[in-house]
Amino acid sequence: MHFRILALMLWLAVSAAHARDWTIGILALRGDAQVQTHWQPLVDSLNQHLPGQHFQLLPLDLSAMKNAVAQNRIDFLLTNPAQYVQIDNNYPLRWLVSLRSSHEPNGTSRNVIGSVILVRADSDIHSPQGLIGKRVGAVSPEAFGGYLLGYKALQDAGLQPEQDFQLHFSGFPVDALIYLLRDRAIAAAIVPTCLLEDMQAEGLVHAGDFRPLLAKQPPIPCLTSTELYPNWSFAALAHVPDELADKVTRMLLTPSNSTAPQWGAPASTSQVENLLRSVNQHPQQPHFWQQIIDWAQQNRLLIAAIAVVLLLLGANHIWVAFLVRRRSRQLEHLHQQLRIRESALEQAQRLSILGEMASGFAHELNQPLSAIQHYADGCAIRLQREQIDHPLLPILGQISSQAQRGAATIANLRLWAGKTPAQDSPANPCTPPLHELITHLWQLLDAEHQQPPCQLHRDIDPHIVLHLPPTLLDQVLCNLITNSLQAGARQLWFSAHQAADEVILTLQDDAGGLTAEQLSQPFAPFRTTKSEGLGLGLVICQRLINSQGGNLTLQNKIAPNGTPGLQITLFFPREPKGH
Repeated sequence: MHFRILALMLWLAVSAAHARDWTIGILALRGDAQVQTHWQPLVDSLNQHLPGQHFQLLPLDLSAMKNAVAQNRIDFLLTNPAQYVQIDNNYPLRWLVSLRSSHEPNGTSRNVIGSVILVRADSDIHSPQGLIGKRVGAVSPEAFGGYLLGYKALQDAGLQPEQDFQLHFSGFPVDALIYLLRDRAIAAAIVPTCLLEDMQAEGLVHAGDFRPLLAKQPPIPCLTSTELYPNWSFAALAHVPDELADKVTRMLLTPSNSTAPQWGAPASTSQVENLLRSVNQHPQQPHFWQQIIDWAQQNRLLIAAIAVVLLLLGANHIWVAFLVRRRSRQLEHLHQQLRIRESALEQAQRLSILGEMASGFAHELNQPLSAIQHYADGCAIRLQREQIDHPLLPILGQISSQAQRGAATIANLRLWAGKTPAQDSPANPCTPPLHELITHLWQLLDAEHQQPPCQLHRDIDPHIVLHLPPTLLDQVLCNLITNSLQAGARQLWFSAHQAADEVILTLQDDAGGLTAEQLSQPFAPFRTTKSEGLGLGLVICQRLINSQGGNLTLQNKIAPNGTPGLQITLFFPREPKGH
């Protein structure tokens, strides 16, 4: 009796010495909670059939699983064969068993991993080419069923997913892709085969809301767009004792009930390795840049010679480009100078022709204007003899006055054209005074009733009088006011003051001002933004004022009401020209 107790205690001590915790790393394709729900019965069965050993689950994503293997934090591994190939290249694994299909009653199918490219059932996309430019979802660039297999299928259809699509990688859980597609956040989703059927069985989605973009006839009752590859496998890391690995294998191959996962002999990875090589994801394939480095190390002399030749060619190219650029700049400068001179010559010719025309018009119009004035004055004399307050006398007076005004305007035009020399005698004073003249012109132009209406502001000493040829100031101010009104001015400000030897008259509007290009050459002839203008208004105003020894300047300035506008300043000598 004592011997049996002693033997039992010895057996327990030996078992305790060999007992420890064992961690099973599982790819959490559908999230940590699903891993616990689906695989905890397997862990419970291992703990039950292997007393003295304690197994536990550790859900992991793709990168975390690689790190866990590298850091020796897990003892067993349950994942897809593509990840086995990627991990086993650096950390040898012992594959114990492979899963069979869970979608068949007898679970005989070995190849069950694939990708299905789904779109919504009501989508207008009916071919892979319809996805070009669209947002396409997947799990990860390294996901086997969640991207790589679908990538290969789309590549075989003549597409380049990285270039043709807007790829969106959602990560785990993969269920999120189905929800994104359902909610129209993406146009298509690359998901593992049978995921849609599993989510429908769990009451999460309705499979009829989706359809495959590419469809193949699989041996299992699931939609797929690709060939099928071997199922997940259960592996032991190198440090796991052979005795424990054998016990785990025997237990998995002899399930205790029909609802437990069906396992079989480990599947070959050759089919998976071929697929990874075709999409440049096999770990034994050298990286593109590594291939270049290897080739460079083997051909160092050739590369050195090519580098010297390229350096000489590059230096020669830079020197030639410098010479060409310098010569091009010189030619461009000469060409620009030629264009400026041609433009100046053309404008001079046009102004000369305009001067001849102005002189001819003045000569031809002076006679009818003089006749109009004489006829009006004669009629006025005869009517005044008959009736001193005849109602037509004011009208005839206006006709005579306007004829005189027209003759004076023509005289100013001849003055601008340079056909009449400046008079030595003082010009007649401008009457009425300046502030009354502006009021008269404002009423004559009827600015308050134009669209948009414009309001006049004056700050002018009523005693300021300018000594100018008749109607010259009328012509200049009418032109400037009309320009502001046509530019959309709502308010106009006139101000004037006398300096030591000149009178300064300022006109400010709120019509937005001129562009930088217009301000750079404001008095260039024949340049206008008006569809019916000739571009001579400011030119004539400037030359008329210059002919009297004055000047005219323009600048953009904020109006008193805070609106950008144009300020025109006219400088007149206090003494008439020639004194």
